[in-house]
Amino acid sequence: MAAVAAAVLWTAPARAQEPAKFQAIKDVVYKTVGDREIKLNLFLPLKDGKTVKGEPLLIFLDSGCWYSGEPGSGGMWNEFGALDRGFAIASVSHRPINEAPFPAPMEDVRAAVRFLRKHASEYGYDPDRFAVSGWSSGGHLSLTLGISDEKSPFNVGDNLDVSGQVQRVIDFYGPSDFTVAFDRYADQSIDCIYLAVDMPREASKKDSEQYAELQERAKKFSPIFYVDKNYAPTLLLHGTNDPIVPQSQSAMMYETLRIHGVRAQAMVSDGGVHDWTRLFSRDHMAREIFEFLEW
Repeated sequence: MAAVAAAVLWTAPARAQEPAKFQAIKDVVYKTVGDREIKLNLFLPLKDGKTVKGEPLLIFLDSGCWYSGEPGSGGMWNEFGALDRGFAIASVSHRPINEAPFPAPMEDVRAAVRFLRKHASEYGYDPDRFAVSGWSSGGHLSLTLGISDEKSPFNVGDNLDVSGQVQRVIDFYGPSDFTVAFDRYADQSIDCIYLAVDMPREASKKDSEQYAELQERAKKFSPIFYVDKNYAPTLLLHGTNDPIVPQSQSAMMYETLRIHGVRAQAMVSDGGVHDWTRLFSRDHMAREIFEFLEW
């Protein structure tokens, strides 16, 4: 009699689901202008299913050419694994300049900092350890958040009982002095810079009746003119071959910070262009940035 093989049905044991590493709280309205809601996304680190308390907050400004849509996923902070290191992340949008030119973007991101500080106990991060970063226009806006409350003209709106200044600035090739851009580099300056200050390109010609007004606005919106000893410690990253924002913008900002006794560090990428991913290796940037935070 032929042997009959017994068919055995074997089911692999269910694999335990890996616990979530962070909680995402999206589309948080931090400011309302008329019926316009301006939003941010929050990403809070978890340990054993509970929010990690008392850690710094890392803010990323979702901005390119001072345009901003919906808030994103944390930009470079997420790329560098900040959540795995226990940091909380906020990804912040602002009104775009075709909707509201300067100073609206600066006032918006300042309002976001105040909102985030006001609600720190609710979300669990440390209200006294905020860092901000962004590239290009996001870098410029990050620099404006380093300005002390006493010096900043952009601290308007709600939650004025808390500070709108951050404690660390990580700037990727953001313009710091528009007066130079509209004078020395007027022809090379891209259109959105003129749109941002709400002036026509023709105003950059020195024989223009609007030239003085352009320079006045340029100075008002340039973070370099607000630096004092209370400015936030700042790390500047820039490439020598940047075709849009000259590396001299970061060099001038670095020297101004040092003159005022502010802790400053510059990372200059030889041959680097207007692309944060091509300045240095990601490991090198992450190591330098997290060491600069000193947290």
